[in-house]
Amino acid sequence: MKELDTKGLFDIFSQGDEQIFEEHGIHDAVNDPFILFGMAFTGVDNYYILDKIYIHKYGERYISVRDSIKMKYFNTLIKYLERIDMLPSDTVVAILNEFGVLQVKNVLQQLLHFYEEKEMYENCATIFKFIDLFFKK
Repeated sequence: MKELDTKGLFDIFSQGDEQIFEEHGIHDAVNDPFILFGMAFTGVDNYYILDKIYIHKYGERYISVRDSIKMKYFNTLIKYLERIDMLPSDTVVAILNEFGVLQVKNVLQQLLHFYEEKEMYENCATIFKFIDLFFKK
């Protein structure tokens, strides 16, 4: 049985939106907090869609490498969040309006749960920063 190319798996998405922005000469967009958060947010959704496709297509061969691929993919996404120093209140409102309060909360909880399971607490702290920003009353 042919082995899965775990290095190439999901590579189409690891090039990220940054490369697309650069190719189109939109250099400032890759540092915009709204864009960075959006790349992380949509990346989580994309991961779960791709995960289902690969489970269906490759079955056990994919499941055997699933955790390492998820780690690689989520580590790429958390780097977008780490690059955000501050979110102005109008950007917070824009993100919640664009993506929806429940969806933002769900994505942040998915990331948090993943990193809690892996005991990667520095990444958890990054995610908590956004949970507090969006949902602390």
